[in-house]
Amino acid sequence: MLRYFYFSLFFTIFAITIGSLVSLNLTSTLTWAENTQGQDDNTNHTHSQGNIVTLTDKAKANIGLRTAEVDLRAIETIVHVHGNILAHPKRQAIVTPRIGGIVKRIHSSVGEFTEKGDLLLELESLDLQMAQIEMIEAVAQKKSLESKLARLTEVFAKQIRRELQTRQIDYLQSFSELQELQIAIEKRKVLAITKVISALEQMRFRLVKADVELRLLKTTLKRTEVLAEKRISAQKELIAQQAEYRKGHSELADAKRQFQILDVSKQTLDKILHDSGETAILSLMTGNELDAEALLEKYAMLSGKGTELIEAEAAYKIAAIKVAANKQRALAAGLTETLLENLTKTKTIVTFSDLSTDELIENYLAFVESSEALEGVLQLEESLRNAVITFNKVRQRLQVSGLTLADIDKVVQTGKPSPIFYVTAPASGQIIKQHVTLGTTVEKSNMLFSILDTDLVWVEGEVHEDALILLQNKWQIGSEVRARVAAYPEAIFTGRISHISRVMNPEERTVHFWAEFNNPTHKLKPGMFAEQTIVLEKGAEVLSVPLNAVLENGGSRFVFVELGETYTKQEVVVGAKDDQYIEIREGLFPEEYVVVQGQHQLLRATEDVSEVMGAHGHPH
Repeated sequence: MLRYFYFSLFFTIFAITIGSLVSLNLTSTLTWAENTQGQDDNTNHTHSQGNIVTLTDKAKANIGLRTAEVDLRAIETIVHVHGNILAHPKRQAIVTPRIGGIVKRIHSSVGEFTEKGDLLLELESLDLQMAQIEMIEAVAQKKSLESKLARLTEVFAKQIRRELQTRQIDYLQSFSELQELQIAIEKRKVLAITKVISALEQMRFRLVKADVELRLLKTTLKRTEVLAEKRISAQKELIAQQAEYRKGHSELADAKRQFQILDVSKQTLDKILHDSGETAILSLMTGNELDAEALLEKYAMLSGKGTELIEAEAAYKIAAIKVAANKQRALAAGLTETLLENLTKTKTIVTFSDLSTDELIENYLAFVESSEALEGVLQLEESLRNAVITFNKVRQRLQVSGLTLADIDKVVQTGKPSPIFYVTAPASGQIIKQHVTLGTTVEKSNMLFSILDTDLVWVEGEVHEDALILLQNKWQIGSEVRARVAAYPEAIFTGRISHISRVMNPEERTVHFWAEFNNPTHKLKPGMFAEQTIVLEKGAEVLSVPLNAVLENGGSRFVFVELGETYTKQEVVVGAKDDQYIEIREGLFPEEYVVVQGQHQLLRATEDVSEVMGAHGHPH
């Protein structure tokens, strides 16, 4: 208590001394003059009777005089509440090692500012070293399997290429054999047709010859019979002619029988017999030209090549089946219809040398039949997947322990594990607590440091229940809030409501809310009390001045208007106000300037003018 008393006494004496010095300095620099003119040519209105104070530049500086413009501004609807400045929960950080070890070196201490990622201390951890050894072994295993898989994959790719080429060769050979058989069949067909036509012509020749000879024999027989009756010719000759005639008749009947076997009608035979020999035999027999297939089908027995043709056709069918089978095998291996079509045209085997090993396996693996190389590839791929899983687990464990990917890559590249773990700052801010000393053994959950960043703070406020009716739905997340603290009475800090409690404090009958304030200068310090102003809505723009420009004395309100080097006390009529501005209904015009700092010194000067002003208007 005594200490507090002495401090208060000292502060009071200091304030009185400073005030006296300012008053003496002001008195020495003010020039008083009675306001007899009151007329201002620049503002187009006459000020009311009062005192005009003329200041030198030195006097202005001594009293810290500042002015503000009379302007149109929106007067806001506001609510005043009390509040406390808090550390923002998103700007606080607790530093933990995430791995057990012994503190070997401390780089930062309480009170120091640190940036995110700065080194705070070094730990020696056996667990970390063992995990790095596991990582190195996992990487070695993974690389070994990758190398083996690459070699075996290349072997398997060669097998795939050979398989694809074999399928093409088989298909092309069978297709070529089919073409050769088709050519042979066509040749045999031509030969068979020639044979059939030749046989038919021979049959016609025999028929016509037998018919002609029979007619001649018949004529000779009749003449011989006449001569025999007349006893001109011997009976023996008649018998011989009769025998020849019967023989000729048999020959003609036999020639006709050949055509009858071919199902040739009597009318057709008559046409053949009466033809001059210039008409094709097939036309005489059928009335039109038969195609090769129909001719062979109808008169195949006339050709001795029929059996050979049948055998060739049977071989062709077998070859066609083989071609179809080889084509299906080729398609099943992944070859396309277009490729096979080009293969039959160009007779060129595609080697697939333009495809990489990976592309070849990706495109054709599903079509290749099982092989030892395939089984080996599949087994190695399974082993590699397990190795990758092990590698990822160990790497993830190291990351969880706090190592970055760059740290892990360095260990992998060098192959040298290190037991030293570097604890870095998880966020920027000031170290406000240190929980360890050199040589301390810590576990992964122990706290090492507490870091606080006050670039952004919370101001917690509370609205009493009876004030909620004023707020209604006008305050919400994002609403503007202004705060003032006793340490900086002239400063106004602006923030936004970030959270509003949905419950009421049953004891205090208040609703809490929290506003975020940017605090780059760190003037707002957690633990301070603050007066908050919640902005509910903006009104229409009216002529206004800063709130602290208006003074009140004896029931009247007035301001000091700047007129060049002089400052005139001017009464005003005011209206609505908020925490920053007050409406001026009468007494001022836009673009005038009023005093917002130093007006109290001006007021004292006007009140003391009668005592200090001499006969010539100069202060004594």
